[in-house]
Amino acid sequence: MGGTKKKPISKMDKLLKELEEKQKIERKTEGQRTPPSALVDEKLYEQIRKEVVKQAYVTPYLIASRYNLRYSAAKEVLRSLVSEGVLKLHAYSQRLAIYVPAAS
Repeated sequence: MGGTKKKPISKMDKLLKELEEKQKIERKTEGQRTPPSALVDEKLYEQIRKEVVKQAYVTPYLIASRYNLRYSAAKEVLRSLVSEGVLKLHAYSQRLAIYVPAAS
């Protein structure tokens, strides 16, 4: 009948300290992120462009694993190659995109 029991002061202090630590960590990681386009330099981009034309098909996973890129960066590279006309999107699903070289 009396209502809910209050938490002890030491417990409240502990929760407050944990919350402050989480906020510090979040602030530190916010500034460290770089966009995927910054991860691929021009030399690597040109190398990918030359290799892709020789293959029968290309997926983001193949590019990411072969050139040690993040998956999102590989997807961005392939999308830019499609916009340039080097590749053509053959099949797309929510989980996978398959690209083929565009007919020259």
